[in-house]
Order: sequence, then structure tokens, then C-alpha cells
Amino acid sequence: MPLERDVFISYSHSDKAWVTTVLLPKLELHGFSVMIDLRDFQSGAFGIEEMERAIEQCRKVLLVLTRHYVESEWCRFENALAQTLDPGASARKMIPVVKERCDLPLRLRAIQHRDLSRGDDAEWDLLTRDLI
Repeated sequence: MPLERDVFISYSHSDKAWVTTVLLPKLELHGFSVMIDLRDFQSGAFGIEEMERAIEQCRKVLLVLTRHYVESEWCRFENALAQTLDPGASARKMIPVVKERCDLPLRLRAIQHRDLSRGDDAEWDLLTRDLI
């Protein structure tokens, strides 16, 4: 399956406001082509198949880590799918970003992340570099 977009955003819908008003505009402003469920999943399709399509067709999967994300079974499913394509993280398929301090499962703690919880411009710059 060909890669069609730069990044798929995996997030909890409880964090939708920040994702749609801060993260998505910043990524698109930097020229990244972004896939996000609320805009890019096809009507009438099975949600699980749309998750698979997004993960397979995007170079990177950005995990927006918050308490809500960690507690969500759907988010856990999305990042587990992404991890199956890059189990050793050698391709850096998954890029975790900490939006809010939370207790992460061990398999996500093992992956280097960007901490956006403080609004530090340097972390945003590093995230932009990581997505190239």
C-alpha cells in the first residue's frame, strides 16, 4: 500500500479541542500532510479498517499522550496496530508526544517522546524535525 500522507494523529476524542485547534494547524502550517479521523475517515467504512488504512498509508503515527489516551481501549488498539509495523522502533513509525503528564504503559515509555505539556517552542521544533 503506497504512503499517502506524512502523519496520522492518534488521539483520544476527549482531547479533540487541543488536537484540532493547536496540533493539526501547526503540523499543516509546517507543510505536513496529515490524516485525522474526524476529517479523513470514510463514511460508511468500518472504523477498524479506517484505522488500519491510516496507519499503513502514513509515514508516521503521532500518539497524543494524555490520561484519556492511556485509558482508551481504541487508542490502545491504534498504537498497538502501529507498533506491529515497527516492533523494534527502527523505522520510528510511532512518535509519542506528551500533551499531559500521565502514567504510560511500559511499551510506550520505552519509546523516546516529545514533551509538549509545557508549550516549549524547542520541543515543537524537535517534533517538526522528527516528522521529516
